[in-house]
Amino acid sequence: MRLEQHDGWPPAESEGLWAQERPGGTYLLANTPFFAFGLSNGDLVRAAPDDDGVIWFTQRVQRGGNLTVRIITTDPADLNQDVVAEFEPLGVSGESMERPRLLALDLPPGSDLTSAKTLLAVGVTSGRWHIEESDVSEEWAAL
Repeated sequence: MRLEQHDGWPPAESEGLWAQERPGGTYLLANTPFFAFGLSNGDLVRAAPDDDGVIWFTQRVQRGGNLTVRIITTDPADLNQDVVAEFEPLGVSGESMERPRLLALDLPPGSDLTSAKTLLAVGVTSGRWHIEESDVSEEWAAL
């Protein structure tokens, strides 16, 4: 997926996403985006190849029901896998990268959104991390 950069963020011009091909030029996303906004694991998207055969996202066809929130940790001693482990009891999984110190949280239907949002807020207030609400729902916004 091509990305729009603002002041050097994100640190890439595109992001490759895992997806399973479906009929009619559609794909089912199979991972949580680190940088793309408005997409989540499990979404059905449309994509088309360019002249070089690289398949590029064109639009989301159907929301899969998962939400995506990203965490940028501020403390180098705060290991990303330990942060993900804090969210796992809430039904939340995540993927991480070390540079930048970034976690992409996948909040599926049935996860404890209220507790997850509270835990995120505690981390922001304490200065432990910053967050990006990449792909959230009206239910999330109302919490």
